[in-house]
Amino acid sequence: MKKAMLLAACGLIGFAVPAFAETADQQLQDIRSDDAAIKKDDAAAQHDKNNLATNRAAKANDKATDKPVGQAVDSVKIGANKAALSEKKTEKNVDKNIMEHDINKGNDTQSQ
Repeated sequence: MKKAMLLAACGLIGFAVPAFAETADQQLQDIRSDDAAIKKDDAAAQHDKNNLATNRAAKANDKATDKPVGQAVDSVKIGANKAALSEKKTEKNVDKNIMEHDINKGNDTQSQ
């Protein structure tokens, strides 16, 4: 009887170990994916910052050369750049929260 229970327990452990490893691998993949998304957000934000700097320089040039219509157009572009930057910041924060959740989920699984 004891042998049968011992074999049954070993069998359960044998089934649980591959499932845990699969879960751990998936969690690691999720964290890597989250990290890649954050890096993508950073690159997009840098692109928007570059566009903002370009449009601000264009507006300053239009102001120096007394071109009010050009200034107005550049002001609209600057507003669009600021909105895009705000969007990228929000996306990055969401991705960070998702990554934090995935890390905590991994820690919870390991502690069990």
